[in-house]
Amino acid sequence: MGKNILAIEFILCVFGLLVWNRVDLGPQETVRVYRNQSLVSNPSYSTGHIFRRGETISTGKNEFVEVLVGELIVIDLDENTNLELKSLSRNNVRVGFGHGRILVTATDGGVITVDTPTAQNTLKTSGKLSASREDLAKASFIGYDFNRLTSIIPIVNTIHTSIPLLNQTFEVTNPITIHDVNPPTVENISFDEKTDGRREFYEWAAQN
Repeated sequence: MGKNILAIEFILCVFGLLVWNRVDLGPQETVRVYRNQSLVSNPSYSTGHIFRRGETISTGKNEFVEVLVGELIVIDLDENTNLELKSLSRNNVRVGFGHGRILVTATDGGVITVDTPTAQNTLKTSGKLSASREDLAKASFIGYDFNRLTSIIPIVNTIHTSIPLLNQTFEVTNPITIHDVNPPTVENISFDEKTDGRREFYEWAAQN
């Protein structure tokens, strides 16, 4: 009897994994390096390099990388940054971010979720053309994993943020920092990319 139960549990686990993978198997977005800048002779990635789901993009000292996710999403990575490609399904583009600094831009219907240590943050555009307003969402994320801090900075449009440990979901309209502890705490901060200590990164990202 016990062996039968174990066999059934094993089959259910395998079935569950197959279903989970199938959900993420639909049309996949391609992630490729569009451009980079490095002060070292051998940059981490060459232009055109393709990434796969599950891979982590990592930048070194004095290195910037810009990747295109499909045709509607651009992610710029500052130096010393790690970004995990968790899902590239066309209906569920999701990345994991914890350390470094990124600038995320979505256009013309693009949607992306950035998972930080204690929050899920979604940038969404409508896909509707308007003569008076560009269909654009842009935000920066800064991770200080050694201090358990994550700054979430909307630059254009708002960010839909969910913090499961607090059972809270809200729109981020101004820069905030989340203390990634249990329970997390949230505080308002000020931010100006033109005067920020890493403004050279934002200036480089704006050149695209």
